[in-house]
Order: sequence, then C-alpha cells, then structure tokens
Amino acid sequence: MLKATRCFMVAVAGFALVAGCGGGSDDNANQGPIGGNLATITSQNAPTIAGVVAEAAFEDGIFGVVAGQGVPLGSSGTGALLAISGVLNAPLPPEILAAQMSMAPCLVNGMVDFEVTIQNPPELSVNDQFRLTFSACDDGTGTVTDGVIIMTVTDFQGDMASEQFVLGMSVELQAFQVTHDGQTTGASGMISVVIDTSMPPLTTITVSTTALTTTTEGTTETVSNLSVTITEDDSMFPVAVTVDTSFRISSPRIGGDVIVSTSLALQSSGDEYPFMGELRIAAAGNSVIVLIALDSNSVRLEIDIDGDGALDDTIDTTWAEILAAAQTG
Repeated sequence: MLKATRCFMVAVAGFALVAGCGGGSDDNANQGPIGGNLATITSQNAPTIAGVVAEAAFEDGIFGVVAGQGVPLGSSGTGALLAISGVLNAPLPPEILAAQMSMAPCLVNGMVDFEVTIQNPPELSVNDQFRLTFSACDDGTGTVTDGVIIMTVTDFQGDMASEQFVLGMSVELQAFQVTHDGQTTGASGMISVVIDTSMPPLTTITVSTTALTTTTEGTTETVSNLSVTITEDDSMFPVAVTVDTSFRISSPRIGGDVIVSTSLALQSSGDEYPFMGELRIAAAGNSVIVLIALDSNSVRLEIDIDGDGALDDTIDTTWAEILAAAQTG
C-alpha cells in the first residue's frame, strides 16, 4: 500500500493528501482563498517542493506522527496499542472495551496510561472515549513517545466481531511527540477519522482536519484543509490501494504554502510507492507542479513556472530522489 497509509499516515495519515497538464478539474475551491504566503516555484526548487508534499502525504510526515510510530506493546500495555489499532482499521477486543483505566510499563522504559470510558461495555457507542498518556515510553525500536492522544467515538454502526462496521472518531493530540533515532517530531491538533469495512473486501478510510501542526527539530509545518480518502482492496495480493486527497501545506523548507490535490487518484500495490496517479501542486502566480507517477520507482514533474498553462520544464526523477531533496531543502 502507499507507505504509512495505515500509519496515518495521511495520509495519514498520513499526511497528510487537478487541473494542469495532466487534465482533471480544479480543486482549489476546496482549499479556501488562493492567497496567503504562497511559495514561488522554480525549476531548481520543484523537486524539493514535490518531495515535501510526497513526504507529508505518504512517507513519514503527518500520518507517521499520528501513528506514534511505535506505540508501546508490553505485558499489560497491549491494551494501549490495541486501542490505537482500533483507529487504524483493527477491531477492538472485548477486554479493551471492558477496561476502565490501566497503567503499564513500556517495553524498555517509561509508562503508558490508558483510560477508557465506555457507556455500554463491551459495545462501542457514540461519545465513548480512549485517552492514552505516554511518558518517555520507549518501545525498544529506537522510538520514544510522550504526550496525550484522545480518541472519541463520533459514529459506530455494525459489529466489531464480524469486522464489518463503520467507525467514526475524532482524534485530539495534546503535546504529543515522537523521538525516533534521535529526531523529535511533535504534533498538535484535531483529526476526524471514518473507517468503513462494511463492504468487504473493500476498506475505506477517510481522514480530515482543519489544521494539524508538526514540529521536527525546530522546523514547524502545518497541514490545513486536509481531506484524504484511502480505499484498500484486500482481495488483491499485494493489497491494492487508491488515494484521493487535497490539502494545503505550509513549510519553511519550500518558502511558504502550496495547495495540493489529486487530478488522478494515486494507486499503489503492497508497500510500493504509487505506480499511477497525479498530484497537482499550486503556488504563487498560478504556478503549478504536476507530479506524475510513472511507476513505483519513477516520477515526472511537469512545471509551469509563470502560470500561463504552458510547460516551462519537465524533470524525470524517482520517488527516492524527491524525498531526499525534501530533506535537504
């Protein structure tokens, strides 16, 4: 599947995710006013901009942070992991639904507390809540988690036991941060999640947020007006994944904001990068980058620098290269 889609991880998330040369319709209306601190696109910075967008959408950006990257799994800490997994498309077992409060050591160091408020155990219902508090929680994989995740059920239909249900949740991050291999990323904000497994073998995950802010090593980035729909077909092997998304991302790495949408849904297989699909990246002066997936390794950037609708440059590169460019941008 798209990397980190189940980790949202907008995508999502996950982060996180068209008009232009590839065709399609203009989705800018979904992003609010086109003005603001929009970035300037050049041939030189186009790979960095594309990499930052790809990173936020499906690499280790927004969605990786929301996933916690390594929520602890200990003897009694299993419940905390499974509570999170309920948001990540896994049914919650009865022992978790019946729990009220528990404190558990993490695998290596630190603690995790989880408080469960269930109105009618062991069934889920609207307003049920899971509150997880991490304190220097080391899961043994080089990841340490701190802060609070509060998940509140906003909709529930179906049956967890049959794994056919519609589950809606709001996810609030409070002073939440993950340190992985010496790099710390924090996140704050509210996310809405809807998971629909009612029509197997299809699973649809919809993620949205008005604004989610992350800070990594002093660099603060914000994803706003995010909407992402991830559809997984488990009848295929590897799992076939389709993603439609739109969002605005503000990052000092690209010198401002860009507005992102899919003109052609991103498609991937297993853990590969997308082999098909297009992302439209709009910036200052109606300038545009259309990121086109050529295959699971290669991408093409079609660049309109002056916003006149004509191509000014084309760059053929790879997913790995644009993601590397994002790190040096």
